[in-house]
Amino acid sequence: MVTLHVTRELAGALKLPAKLAVDSTAPGSTLGPWSLGLVHCRPAKLVVAVSASTRWAMALHAAPLATLRERFGPALLLNLLALGVPPDHARAEVDAHVPVLWALGHDRGVLAHLNQCAADVLWAANDGLSLPSVNQRLAERIVMKPQTGTPSTEVLRLLGGDPNSLSARMRAEGAEWHDMYALMQAQAGQEVVTLPVLRLLGTEQLEARHQAIILMDRLPVDQRRSLPSGRPPRWVPRELVLDLQGIEAAGPAFAAALHAEALALGLRQITLRNALEEVAAQLLQIQ
Repeated sequence: MVTLHVTRELAGALKLPAKLAVDSTAPGSTLGPWSLGLVHCRPAKLVVAVSASTRWAMALHAAPLATLRERFGPALLLNLLALGVPPDHARAEVDAHVPVLWALGHDRGVLAHLNQCAADVLWAANDGLSLPSVNQRLAERIVMKPQTGTPSTEVLRLLGGDPNSLSARMRAEGAEWHDMYALMQAQAGQEVVTLPVLRLLGTEQLEARHQAIILMDRLPVDQRRSLPSGRPPRWVPRELVLDLQGIEAAGPAFAAALHAEALALGLRQITLRNALEEVAAQLLQIQ
């Protein structure tokens, strides 16, 4: 079984009794108990859950609240599989969560981490990230207490995954960033600059406003130019080519932000290359 400790706000939304008895002697799961809180983000409210034993966090849709307890296990399974936990180990962990019990009150350290994750979820969701992307962001969180590290690594270690996979991926991304910086700087001063979007952003889903800002910040640095905003000066070419090879989706939040960034920089022409039809339709407004 597993105990889900909820905040007073979430308990009120769930219409739970003012007092809840918990059997502290009952066996639990590897990742439990959990602390849950409600996040008032757009376009829909989310619930963020933090594992007390690892500080690993995940988010799931709040509605319908009446089925939150039943939906917790399936949501946990999806996130464990996305993290890289072997399917049989992930299923065993989810099965160990039955039955699910409600409780009030939190360990102070866990509650502090819950509040930090809730703030991160609020920003990410309002920025345009989908639920899977929000959970990927949570999986990459680094904590300083009770020990320094990535909670996801501890989850993988406990549940039979490869705890070194996350570190290896982060090292690979760091090396890729240096290669891409050299590639972009080599285009400084050219009339046509090409941005390989997938390599620059490292994601197949273009969703968030900050992704558009990051993309435009990869334009070559131009020390001869100054921007009134105080941002680093960038070379603004006559034509910017966005190579969308490998990009599977683009959302309205990303498209609107890209349009705004292009106007702010003074770009005169943006050309889409290797774009899927549906991706091109989403980004048509920046033409």
